[in-house]
Amino acid sequence: MKFCTQLGLSLLFVSSCCSFATTDNIAEQFKNLDRDNDGLITRSESAKDPALWSRFKNYDRDKDGRLSLSEFTLYANK
Repeated sequence: MKFCTQLGLSLLFVSSCCSFATTDNIAEQFKNLDRDNDGLITRSESAKDPALWSRFKNYDRDKDGRLSLSEFTLYANK
């Protein structure tokens, strides 16, 4: 039983580390696309990523013509 608990905790630790690494990677991708550093990606800024550009409207949830980090995360996690 003690072994199972330690194994479970180890797996949780590894998965949380992977999650932080993924989050950092997504934030870095977002930062690279956000040319004017305003914290939002416009459709023209998204042109650096053709897949994002072609699906931009699908991820612009609030239809303001810009992607926030949370909206971009939806795209990046697919």
